Amino acid sequence: MTRSRNRRLAAALFAGAALALTAAPALAVTPTVETFSAHREVPFADCPGFTAVGIWDIDHRITYFYDSEGVAIRDHDQVDFTGRIVNAETGAWVPDSGSRTFFDTLAPDGSFLTTYMVTVRKSDYIHDAGRIDFQSGDFHGHDGFTPDNIAALCEALGG
Repeated sequence: MTRSRNRRLAAALFAGAALALTAAPALAVTPTVETFSAHREVPFADCPGFTAVGIWDIDHRITYFYDSEGVAIRDHDQVDFTGRIVNAETGAWVPDSGSRTFFDTLAPDGSFLTTYMVTVRKSDYIHDAGRIDFQSGDFHGHDGFTPDNIAALCEALGG
């Protein structure tokens, strides 16, 4: 009976210690969030006889995570965009929207140690979805920026 009680006591102490260790991250500084919006109009693709222009409304939500000293150690940047791709000559356009989410680990000076991005683009012509590792340049997923897709986009815009 004593061995059983000792084992239960040891298990309870071990569980308590494990719980205390997992509670340590709770001592970190509360994350902060910044949000802002922007409107962008930029050249998007060179089509035969015209330039396709991207026009988007963009919403950013950046969450910063800190260590117990208050130093930012990583961030999560959610970028959502809605808009259109336009034939600058005729005004013909197609809808374009999507999101990009950046996951960064940060050095104590705020510089980027690692970054990867998850992207989803909802377009009839240049749809894509995948993950890009900025350290290696590797992309895994569906790449919608192929020459055939750009050609179809240009044709849809009147090129």
